Amino acid sequence: MSCIELKRVLDPKNFHENCFSFSSVATENGKKFRIENKSNADICKVKVDGCLITDNTVRKCDFLFEVSSTTKTYLLVELKGGDLNSAVKQIESTYDLLHKKLNVPVENFKGIIVSSAVPRAANLAFRRWQEILRSAKGLHLERKTDQCIYTIL
Repeated sequence: MSCIELKRVLDPKNFHENCFSFSSVATENGKKFRIENKSNADICKVKVDGCLITDNTVRKCDFLFEVSSTTKTYLLVELKGGDLNSAVKQIESTYDLLHKKLNVPVENFKGIIVSSAVPRAANLAFRRWQEILRSAKGLHLERKTDQCIYTIL
């Protein structure tokens, strides 16, 4: 799905034209996510929080990236200070909303949280959340500190 096709699926009424771009970088709150595109895959970045989804009562992650190479991969990205519990819930909620619209297998999704360093107890809680999401929904979740470079070979 190109950025144009993704926009048609996620925003059929064209309300959020400025939420979609071909960028491979997202920054917010001093955190950075970047796709290193060694395979020249098509990338579409969607600003989710405050753009595609403006409802403040809905939990949502910051960005969605669609990476189209041999298969389509959807990266749900949350750039967070230190509240991992909230970040996990934002990824899960966005997954629930977008998975229905995109109608692709869960294996095509990955949640990525880029956060500040957190205490050991928060890391243990995050590992429990990882296991819960993996067993309940099949959603893979990972966390990086301060920046993440996601490489496509």
